[in-house]
Amino acid sequence: MEDYKAILGAVGIFLAMGAYVPYLVSAIKGASKPHIFSWIIWTLLSGIVFAGQIAGGAGPGSWTTGMTTLICVFITIAAFRSGEKEITKSDIFMFVAGLGSIPVWVLTDDPVWSIWIVTLIDLAAFYSTFRKSWKKPWEENSFMYGFNIIRHSVGLVSLAQFNTTTALFPAAMLVLNAAMYCMIKSRRSYLAKEF
Repeated sequence: MEDYKAILGAVGIFLAMGAYVPYLVSAIKGASKPHIFSWIIWTLLSGIVFAGQIAGGAGPGSWTTGMTTLICVFITIAAFRSGEKEITKSDIFMFVAGLGSIPVWVLTDDPVWSIWIVTLIDLAAFYSTFRKSWKKPWEENSFMYGFNIIRHSVGLVSLAQFNTTTALFPAAMLVLNAAMYCMIKSRRSYLAKEF
């Protein structure tokens, strides 16, 4: 049984790498301009979840989160160097709201409320990237969002129990990634027709 879990942990690492490494490479080359506010929150969230998984003895089940956290750190560094430079008041508001909600999430004992809070924090993190990508769709790598549609769909289908606690976050991530992917593709098409 332990070998099976290690294999699934390794598959999770490859899925995380498949989603995020192309985005990281694109950001390093300057083709993608990650929004620093989104990536700081995503890095913190995945890091907190990873620490909790390690403390809870998740074993190979934590490997995907660990790899995601590591890659998010590098994307955040790339965002500092060559990411989106236009920061709006609404970006600042959503960033502060997201950061301010993290302690509430960490201290929440109720699993359902905890899932709702982390989902809302992630939604706040998506805001700045969505706003930036609406204006500059070529500065965002759509592949990651498309790959995450598949990744989160597989996660939802493979749930042993389907309820708010288990399904809300992956379902929200599926919807948000699908929205980002479709928006980027449609905005590129629309703007290409204008020129």
